[in-house]
Amino acid sequence: MENIEENNQNIHQEGEEEQEKNQNIQSNQEGQEEQEEEMNNAQDEESELMYIYEWVDSIELSRPKKNIARDFSDGVLLAEIIKSYFPHMVDLHNYPSCSNSKHKESNWNVLNNKVLKKLHIKLTKAEIESIIKAEPLAIEKLLQRVYSVLQNRVDMNINKEQTNFGSQKNNIEMLRKTLEEKDNIVKQLKDIIEVLELKLKNSEEMEGILQNKVNQLTEALNKDGVNEEK
Repeated sequence: MENIEENNQNIHQEGEEEQEKNQNIQSNQEGQEEQEEEMNNAQDEESELMYIYEWVDSIELSRPKKNIARDFSDGVLLAEIIKSYFPHMVDLHNYPSCSNSKHKESNWNVLNNKVLKKLHIKLTKAEIESIIKAEPLAIEKLLQRVYSVLQNRVDMNINKEQTNFGSQKNNIEMLRKTLEEKDNIVKQLKDIIEVLELKLKNSEEMEGILQNKVNQLTEALNKDGVNEEK
């Protein structure tokens, strides 16, 4: 009996150890998956940032870009970027280049209320302060939002132009078909006129022939009359 109980205890202990081992393996796997997910997210964020930097570099601005956080802290360069997409939306005279925090805040308030509002972007006071202080990733986050909105606007305009072009193309096609139908009608009328002219010509010729015949018969009658009188 004691051996049986001891064996049962050993089996139970081995089961617990196996279960603990499996839990450790699962925990390690979950930890590894979390690390991989964090690495993938970090890579995605880095890729998005690189794309934003390349996008900014592709736009001709009034001053060279050395440190993006400090360069954009007064709002001038962002105003220039938006103007490059929608010239009538931004008046650059409202955004003087400055280094004073109060003047920077004034620029951002104007930009926030007059321009970003039209793009359905609204900055909080805290976000503006973070950008003015050139805090890490503050301007990058805003640039990502602005890029997304601008690109959507551009895509919408392209689709609208394509729709208008398609409508104009349809109108031209309808006009072409209408002209073709009119050309066919004109051709049919010309054919009818030619037939009528031919008939008229034949009629005139026939009339001439008949008139000649009448004249001949009249002359013959006149001659016969003269001969009878003699």
